[in-house]
Amino acid sequence: MGSAGPDHLAPLGWVADPLLGPLLTPERGRELLSTPRAGQTGPAASPTVDLDPGDLAWLAEPDPGNNRTSYRFVLVEGVEPADLPGRLGDGDDTMLNEPMTYWEARHRALQSRQEFSSYDDTARMAVGRAGSGWSFAFDGDPAPFSAQRFVSPAASAGVGSRAVVVWCGLRTWHGEPFFHLSVGRDGAEQYAFTYAEGEVRQGGEIPAALNPSRFFHDLDDSVEAERSVLEAVSGEFGVQLPRHAIVNGRLHTCTSRSWTRPPRDGETYTVIRLHQSAPHPAGSESTGDDEPGIR
Repeated sequence: MGSAGPDHLAPLGWVADPLLGPLLTPERGRELLSTPRAGQTGPAASPTVDLDPGDLAWLAEPDPGNNRTSYRFVLVEGVEPADLPGRLGDGDDTMLNEPMTYWEARHRALQSRQEFSSYDDTARMAVGRAGSGWSFAFDGDPAPFSAQRFVSPAASAGVGSRAVVVWCGLRTWHGEPFFHLSVGRDGAEQYAFTYAEGEVRQGGEIPAALNPSRFFHDLDDSVEAERSVLEAVSGEFGVQLPRHAIVNGRLHTCTSRSWTRPPRDGETYTVIRLHQSAPHPAGSESTGDDEPGIR
């Protein structure tokens, strides 16, 4: 049968699968149902438009609600996604977490933390493949950017390989627009630039295609500047990020080390601790000192 009819059955195993279900979009479903079954004849199904543009520039497109105004990611060449926790994390936490959606990952990360510090910027990052020979770790809701405290993971992530770090906030609602790019190879930073507070700071031999003067001389159109620099990064390294998987799918995650340096002598910072008391025995009274709160 070459066209959808009343005797078509939805592939329930696919639809109900927690990993594959989000991949069955309405467009893909119509393509599947219009494909002739084994032994049947009929016109070939029209191929579904690819949901992934095959580059990085889609990140510059406003999402519903305009929530994706700042994001950061790490790309590592020649390694598997399962190797990223060991390159990005601290201590013995070198295993990937179970697949989950972006919102599940964000909720669990907040739920498991009892202390928040302005100098502790660890991140729960979704991981996957970023094109031929590359893996990625992506954080779609990073903490505020601080050029003075930021520490790029490019060098440590690129040990024995090459790593690219991007942190973009050209459309951020908080503070001035910013953009950072750094590239590390074999454990050392090759080159980097940061656009922040209307100025560019750079180091190393930056390829002509990534020269920041091409993108940040005029920020009247921040969306176009963002799209242009992302296209340049994608073209320079041959990388991409899977839009549908990141936005709608369930991906493995890992926890990165802090993206900010420790405080120096004399620097002040804020620490917020959340505490929840144990339930009071029946008939007892609370003094009010052990209620949930912030200290």
